[in-house]
Amino acid sequence: MHALQELFASAEGETHWESELRSLFEAGELDEIHARLEPALAELESEFGEMCLAITPDQVTITGWDELVEAIQGHEGEPITAMTLAIANEADRAFEKGQLHHPYMLLGLYTDEPFRFSEASAADLLAQTQVEDGPAWAGWDEDIEVYLDIDGLDRLNTTLLHHKQRHFFRDDAPDKAPLRYVEYVLGCWWRALLFHQAVASECAIHGLPGGIPIVSGMVDMRPEIVMIHGIGAPTVERERETELKPAAPIIAADFIQVRAIEEVKELTGADLRRRVVETGQEDEAPKKGLMARLFGR
Repeated sequence: MHALQELFASAEGETHWESELRSLFEAGELDEIHARLEPALAELESEFGEMCLAITPDQVTITGWDELVEAIQGHEGEPITAMTLAIANEADRAFEKGQLHHPYMLLGLYTDEPFRFSEASAADLLAQTQVEDGPAWAGWDEDIEVYLDIDGLDRLNTTLLHHKQRHFFRDDAPDKAPLRYVEYVLGCWWRALLFHQAVASECAIHGLPGGIPIVSGMVDMRPEIVMIHGIGAPTVERERETELKPAAPIIAADFIQVRAIEEVKELTGADLRRRVVETGQEDEAPKKGLMARLFGR
């Protein structure tokens, strides 16, 4: 049995485990996060775990950074003092057999007009992302045409979108969580780590003019975390000391069916039944997440 199956048997255990990882992201401790997730994925002893571990940080890359630097340097208005960056999935994507789902990137560039980024600490920026109605700078991004793209996450992203156990209902007080649910949770956090490692790599290699902060996260993806790059946050990737064996190929056609699937926050069985009784509907529009409010999605 995987060690996390017993811990995730209770919602409190899972919440505590995720809270520790969230705190590490907020502190910029990518090395420590990697050190925790890597052995947990290896312990799965499954094709899914092998697939995740086969995606190394150097395989996830962001393109368009040079153009981004040029756009910031060439901005004719007030100086650009901050950037927001996120990945998201297309809301109206079609789930056709064999199709891989490529996450796209959202970015915003800001001056000090809506918020004094140039005087803010990482803690100040994180506090703003927790504001119920969104941060002070929401909707104030400059009209600058620049685009970034991310490569290397398609296979993992698609597998998570189609995972067969994205929820775990604890109505009967189980003594352990299903292994498939544990692998889904680990895969989601691994995707988040790979994304932030890619951002950290660009910051370390190229950086941004003036060392401006980057508020980064994921829109409508689990986990809902935010990390600040560029001001007081470690950004150097750790070197991999051992080579991982290539994973057995997982073909999208093996598990993709034509159906609509959305990544949503976990609800208990009681929550779902109560929703049906009270509203007559099985689902409703979820509350906007931190990054969704930031980007106005």
